[in-house]
Parts: sequence; C-alpha cells; structure tokens
Amino acid sequence: MVPDFSFKPTPQLFFGVGRHKELPLVLKRFGSRLLIVVGGQSFTSGKYWGDLERNLTESGYSFNLVHIEGEPSPADIDTVTEHYSDKPIDAVIGIGGGSALDAGKAISAMLVEQEPVTTFLEGVGSRQPSGEKIPFIAVPTTSGTGSEATSNAVISSVGHHGFKKSLRHDNYIPDIALIDPELTTACPRNLTVACGMDTFTQLVEGYLSTNGSPLTDALALEGIQRVIHSLQNACDDGDNISARADISYASYLSGIVLANAGLGLIHGFASAIGGISEIPHGVVCGTLMAAANRFTLQHLRENDGDRISLAKYAKLGRLTTELDISDHQAQDIFIEYLTNLSTTLGIPCLGDYGVTENSFDEILNQTGNKYNPAALTKEDHRLILQERI
Repeated sequence: MVPDFSFKPTPQLFFGVGRHKELPLVLKRFGSRLLIVVGGQSFTSGKYWGDLERNLTESGYSFNLVHIEGEPSPADIDTVTEHYSDKPIDAVIGIGGGSALDAGKAISAMLVEQEPVTTFLEGVGSRQPSGEKIPFIAVPTTSGTGSEATSNAVISSVGHHGFKKSLRHDNYIPDIALIDPELTTACPRNLTVACGMDTFTQLVEGYLSTNGSPLTDALALEGIQRVIHSLQNACDDGDNISARADISYASYLSGIVLANAGLGLIHGFASAIGGISEIPHGVVCGTLMAAANRFTLQHLRENDGDRISLAKYAKLGRLTTELDISDHQAQDIFIEYLTNLSTTLGIPCLGDYGVTENSFDEILNQTGNKYNPAALTKEDHRLILQERI
C-alpha cells in the first residue's frame, strides 16, 4: 500500500544542451522589462553572455544587470530591492550558481514585500512571507544546490552570531527552470567537486529522510545513480558533456527531493558552519558525508534501527558494486565508497577554512538533526566534526 504523502509543484522545465539560446522565447509570456541577477564576473566575461545579451536586446527586451558575489547576505538583497523598488520589472532571471539563483529568488520576492529580507527569514524574522513575487526564471551554470527547483533561498550572514537561514514559501519555486549542461562546462574542477558533492548529499539525505515518500525515493535514486556514474568523469574532464548532463539532471532532481523530503544532519552542520566560516557549502557537505553516514549507520545497527533505513543503506551500497553481497556488507561498502570518493576528489577538511575546535560549541548549538534516520547525540556530532577538522 502506498502511504499518504504530499508533493510540491515543480517549475516548467527546459532541459538540454544548447537550450540557453531559447531564453528570449521562454521569457515572452512575462513581458519585456527584466532584472538579471548573476554572481561575480565569470559568466558575463565568459563565452555565452555576449550572444545571450545580443539575443535579448534584438528580441526587444530591456534589462538591468545585478552582480552579487558569493552567498547573498541580507544587505545584498535589501540594497538591490531598495534600488529597484520603484522601477517596473516584469521578470527576474537568476543566471549562475546556487548563490546567484538564491539571490534572484529572494529579490523577486522582496520586490513585492517591500521589507528587509530578515523580516521573513526562518529562525531570524518575525513574519511569514506572503508568497507573492515577480516571476522568477532560474538558469543554473553549476550543478549543485538544486535551487532551480526549490522553494527556498538561502541568505547568509557570516561571522560571530552569523547564520545561514532560508527565505521559504511554496510559491518561491521558480516559474521556469532552464537547464543547459553546456553552461556548466566552464566550472573549474574545485567548483565542480564542491557542487557535485552538494547534489550528492542532498540526494542521499533526501533518500534517507524520515519525511520521504515513494516519489522522492524514486527521484533520489535516479539522481544518485547519475552521480555515481558521472561525477568523477565531470570532475576529471569538464568538457565531458554527457557527464555534465548527468550531474545537471541530478542537481535538478536533488532540488525536488529536498523541497519535498527535507534534509538531514549534514545540512544541519552546513548551515551552522556556514554562519561562522566562509567555507563553500559543498565542501562542508563533501567532507562530512562519510563520517556522518557512518555514525548514522552505526547508530541504526546498535539501537535496532528501523529496517527501512537499513535496507536503504544496503540499496545505496549495491549501486556502487556488482558483487553479490549481504545487506550488512552492502551498507559497509557504501560508507567505504563515500570515504574513497572524498579522497579521490581531494575534498578539503574543515580546518583548511579556519574552522577550529574552539568553534565546536557554537556549531553544535545550531546544528539540526531534523530528518536524519538516527537521532544522533551532541557527542556524536562533536566526534564527526573532530574527524574532519
């Protein structure tokens, strides 16, 4: 019998190599006045922006271009929305990595709310957002956060008492996701590694989530298989368009999965660590992946954990090997796979970004464990951090 579950809407999707050229056509239904949000200078100085800019102009669009470097801060969002609050804008387009998409998503909402974004951030603000927004189109140039399919935008304030919190509403799911794997070929190896591990973590945590459903499980497994098959190839050969397409697709699936199933301990760590250190989100996920899953699996075994979660760990292990093995062996093989992957991809440790044991208490006080299949203790959390410091 299929259990009860609910499922959020997904964006209208345009997926395929070369489809970024269709953006002028895709935008026709919204109007001609655009606000385009990008990250630093990498996209606008790259080989695709010139043609896109010309095509938009020749198609009758007028647009303003906003650069937001790094993870968007409250000040970034407020500055842009204040500047454009009295200007007519028909659609906001986010082009870039997850941070650029999150920035565009938040701006499209705050242009309507006309309030500081912190007013509506989970765990920080005092009000729920209305859900009204200017139409938002997501065009990812990396394969990582899945923001092109999610209902939230992550806003960061880094430093003492810093935070990474979400602006969230089901209506903030992008109206359109235009995903062209060709746009990701310019990503350097270190960015491909970090983004790919973010995607992988989201898929695995979503698959193991206590809030999952048969539908999120199916989507997560599809994405996980793509990552296992192609992440190493995408990292080793950035021009491998087949591998890039697999990871782009997996990233999109990870966004759908996390929006509906939620995430677990690793993202609980990532939110807390990202508030105190300027460490790439995907590095936190990648460096903690093996340790967090090993502690979770161990807890499930020692405490007679639910059979469904243990069976899922066995399923994950069998995706990485063709050997005929027991469930227990398959579970161990998955943890071994994660450990080896971290080494092969060269994922840094937390200490490489200035995280020290002096920060542990602050991190642990903010780390959530919401949908993790095992209720690990704070001492478990501390040991996981110590292993990857």
